[in-house]
Amino acid sequence: QIIAVHQHVNAVGVVKGKTAPSPISNSELAFSVTDQGDLKDLSGEVPLPDSGNDIDIAPEVTHLSRLSEMYITKTGNGIQTKVDACNHNAAVAERLNRKALTQMWKTIAIILKGSGLGCIPSSHSSLPKNPMANLLIPTLRKLLLQRADAGDVQSCVVLCEIMDVIVPPVTAGGLAKSRLPNLSIDVVREWYLSYIDLLQQMCLFTQAASLIKNCNDPIVGSLNQQSTTIHESCPVCGKPLQGGGSSSCKSCRRKVGTCFICHESVKGMFVWCPGCGHGGHLDHALEWFGKNEFCPTGCGHKCNLFPNKQCNPVPK
Repeated sequence: QIIAVHQHVNAVGVVKGKTAPSPISNSELAFSVTDQGDLKDLSGEVPLPDSGNDIDIAPEVTHLSRLSEMYITKTGNGIQTKVDACNHNAAVAERLNRKALTQMWKTIAIILKGSGLGCIPSSHSSLPKNPMANLLIPTLRKLLLQRADAGDVQSCVVLCEIMDVIVPPVTAGGLAKSRLPNLSIDVVREWYLSYIDLLQQMCLFTQAASLIKNCNDPIVGSLNQQSTTIHESCPVCGKPLQGGGSSSCKSCRRKVGTCFICHESVKGMFVWCPGCGHGGHLDHALEWFGKNEFCPTGCGHKCNLFPNKQCNPVPK
């Protein structure tokens, strides 16, 4: 949940011995909960601040989770061109009553359609001879900087993804570049890192992982390898397991990761059935399920879904 703060100035001052409204004295902060509920059902949406003295302190994070789910960042799945992607995002923003975002996406869609360009041209000489083409690069750069100044890194990143602002390195180990002149790749990278951090703080891990995976910047793309952590807990007491590769829980002293055939702790590859959760050594599992269909623990679960296929033990 994101808490949007709306400031109501309702204080009363004294002017020439009489009470009169004062716009600068004590203020009352009222909190309203936004960015919650089902992504597909907006019927219970919290209304935007009323007109008047209400001030939307953090509009850039209102509906951030909904936008991250509903925005299109790449062509495909019915979205054939970048114009279609921009029009789709404009419709999403309009549905959520984000007027500035709606206007931004519509502007980019109009310029792209009028210019006949499918992407940002690599050089000025490759621009078509029409006014819309000359407007694309300065307008795109100005919109990106405006959204960045407003703290809206989400729009910056989605716009960069659609327009392929990041040029991947030509050789392995090289550095990415920005297609837009006078816009440093370091600035673009900071937008990505800030947005990824925001998504992770809001527990939107799927969206963050997808963005990291598809980013053309190898520095951003390496975040999955650098920050992947696996936490293990004891299946008996539920306490975290301390020390990697430990064969017993230090809290309840029970063995963990035992094989369902030999009942010894598995030191190497551990395989298990996603249906019942039992498992063990790979070679023991292959040998058992080469002749049997049900779990060897006696739980009654039919683990072997392909009994007619031969399961060959791992060679020694």
